[in-house]
Amino acid sequence: MKKNKNTALLNTPRVFTAQTPIPHYLSYRAAQLQQTGTRPHQEDSFAFVNISDVTLMRTQGLLAVVADGMGGMKDGKVASEAAIRRIKADFESMDRSADISAQLRDSMIRANDEIFATLGAQGGSTGIICVFFNESLYYASVGDSYLILKRGDSLYHLNRKQNMFTRVCLQQLREGSVDRTPAETNPEKAALTSYLGMRELRDVDYVLRPIPLLDGDVILICSDGVGGVLKEEQLRSCLNAETPELMCRNMHKGIVAAGRKYQDNYTALVVRCEY
Repeated sequence: MKKNKNTALLNTPRVFTAQTPIPHYLSYRAAQLQQTGTRPHQEDSFAFVNISDVTLMRTQGLLAVVADGMGGMKDGKVASEAAIRRIKADFESMDRSADISAQLRDSMIRANDEIFATLGAQGGSTGIICVFFNESLYYASVGDSYLILKRGDSLYHLNRKQNMFTRVCLQQLREGSVDRTPAETNPEKAALTSYLGMRELRDVDYVLRPIPLLDGDVILICSDGVGGVLKEEQLRSCLNAETPELMCRNMHKGIVAAGRKYQDNYTALVVRCEY
């Protein structure tokens, strides 16, 4: 009797092997806000790199950087643009297998040296570099711009402001005091103690260990024209919006509603982490 081919196939034992789970990578959705406020011209600069290329974002990382040119000095825009150029170039040549945080610190120092060589201490800028790589956040910061993580309903200020207020507070702690009155009443409390464009940059705030990122995290990188105007509850409300675009729109509305007579330039980058 001739065996039916289909019957033979049905009777053949089948071996099922476990399927390798498909890796689940975070993706990043971003938006930006930039306005001049009541200033005559814009001195802030910013950049995203790899934001529109998912492959490069995963293999090289996403760069987000804000540089706030100092309006009280000459050529603030020249300084902030020079910082952005240097940082972008360093990001392109970065060794992803080495210490990324140390490389961001060194990039800040190179940016400082180039600005000083160009402007001779007559111009300066703050700066925040963020690199999103391997589902972690690396950053370096100089000056008084803001780097904030929203996770759940909580806001975390990640970077340390480098101004006289912080310096006096730290000095108080070293002397065994938690009294902030000397810092709060210091007439120069807002003066920067570190910025890009100094003769020698000695103080760069950077993360020693990368911060693991989670689905739903929101990162806000902004100049003090945003972080110094909107209160924490306002920022939390803005960053609760459904998309980065709406977050930026809400921050803009809040700044306009504040109606400051001398509203500084304001720039904000928002990055939302999601699967």
